Amino acid sequence: MPIPPSIHDAAEDWLARLAGHSDPATERAFTTWLDADPRHLIAYDRIKRDWQLGTLLGERPVGQTRSLGRAPFWMRQKTHIAAATLGAAALLGVVTVSLVRPGGPLAISTTAQAAIYETGVGEIRTVGLSDGSTVILDTATSLRVQLSGGDRRLDLERGRARFRVAADRKRPFRVQVAGGEIIAHGTMFDVNMIGEKPVVTVLDGSVDLRGLDGASDQARTLPMGKSMTLDASMAERVASPAEARWVSGMLALDGTPLAEAVAAINRYNKVQVRLAEPFALPVRVTGGFRVRDPEAFARAVATSFHLKVERPDSDTILLVAPAK
Repeated sequence: MPIPPSIHDAAEDWLARLAGHSDPATERAFTTWLDADPRHLIAYDRIKRDWQLGTLLGERPVGQTRSLGRAPFWMRQKTHIAAATLGAAALLGVVTVSLVRPGGPLAISTTAQAAIYETGVGEIRTVGLSDGSTVILDTATSLRVQLSGGDRRLDLERGRARFRVAADRKRPFRVQVAGGEIIAHGTMFDVNMIGEKPVVTVLDGSVDLRGLDGASDQARTLPMGKSMTLDASMAERVASPAEARWVSGMLALDGTPLAEAVAAINRYNKVQVRLAEPFALPVRVTGGFRVRDPEAFARAVATSFHLKVERPDSDTILLVAPAK
């Protein structure tokens, strides 16, 4: 699905608008634009990546006319890698292998990389790999990486990650998860290990899925714009644009049961939202919420459903249903 220049131009404009002191109305308008077309998210993600690398906005008119005084609201989170600290990348080894033909020039020169990358509570990080690929790690995620001259293997042990794969036909990019394997060559996709079964969502290009729960080794191709839960059914569905917005630090909910919404926001915070017992209201939540602001989430839900917000201690926000 080609992306026209007009969408890339709009993505650049949104990046610049959100880079300053964005207000709630602007952020709501941005969310509406993202949801209008799955290509909007792809274009915006590309522009955001280039902004992070510092290679785009200074060369485009939008970057010359707008101020980037601080990180935009979707980037107000830790994105650095702190070596040799808890929750940071634990580098296991980087080895350069060189073979020289007798009497001749260098024949083979390759770099093997092995590392474990982890994020703590509330962290969303971008990691650049030695093959040119990038990975965005969601909160509480663990990823083991092994890159060599003939193979690229990554094991997602928990959490969620977005993979932007550098094309290399000689070295397939293989992501191992419980019950299956995702194989890519040059594409972008999410893998979500938060639920009982892994979920794969393809944002650009396509991926091959193989070896799911003892199924046939024959690969199944999942195209752009589709999601699949890696279980026995292997049912394919249309991906919701809201599902892909986690990289922006926003929690997008669409008719989500309140208990699930609370669990989702709690993954990012040490301050936990709780539902006071008994809580029998059939509440479903729709909207966009900043993942690092549990109090704002709780107050928005309370206002919408006439609940009370209590703070029994500094680490707990309690949602209380009205007495009958």
